[in-house]
Amino acid sequence: MPAIPPNKTLSRQLYNLLKHDILECTWEPGQLLEEVVVEKRYEIGRTPFREACLRLEGEGLIEIVPHRGIFVASFSPQDIRDLFELRLVVEPTVAVMACLHPQSLSWKGLEVNLKDWARLRKRRSAHVIPQLNWNRKDFHVQVARLAGNRELVEVVERIHNKLMRILGFTALKSLADYPFNENHGKIFEAIVGGKSREASKLIIRNIEQQLEWVQDFGR
Repeated sequence: MPAIPPNKTLSRQLYNLLKHDILECTWEPGQLLEEVVVEKRYEIGRTPFREACLRLEGEGLIEIVPHRGIFVASFSPQDIRDLFELRLVVEPTVAVMACLHPQSLSWKGLEVNLKDWARLRKRRSAHVIPQLNWNRKDFHVQVARLAGNRELVEVVERIHNKLMRILGFTALKSLADYPFNENHGKIFEAIVGGKSREASKLIIRNIEQQLEWVQDFGR
């Protein structure tokens, strides 16, 4: 791991690096973040580590347990159900709102996203799972931006931060049936065509298929 550049705030840089590795399950749910190990891995000192951890705790990505240590936040089957129930409330509505705010200039980013998804999914290996998970998050956040509501963008981004960890951790344990065939392309076509009902149905189908895959997992 290369040293953090000195021209930027150490705690901010460490926050970004730790968050990235937690979302990709490099640090697995429930794993102890030993201060000495983290400081050596990222080549930082104690103060930046603690400042970064406070930010990550505020986002629900780590748990600071007095007298025990700092742990990557775990998730239970109930946590998974709660997250997917929230998705079923939020994301179909976001898709409908995106259909009502057509912005052709904003479609370019989604077109690039879909090309990347198509390229990555062809490989169907464990090595591309983190990239697919980042791509999935980017797709849904871009759709939320099309809806024109900044609060919803933040909600969707937080949802998909948690989802990335659930899907990534599940893939570590069982790559079989990973949702490589999500219908992002059809969702995009429905949004571009202003077909709000179809976009909503496709989003719901995606969510239900993912839940079916992960519902037996959790910690």
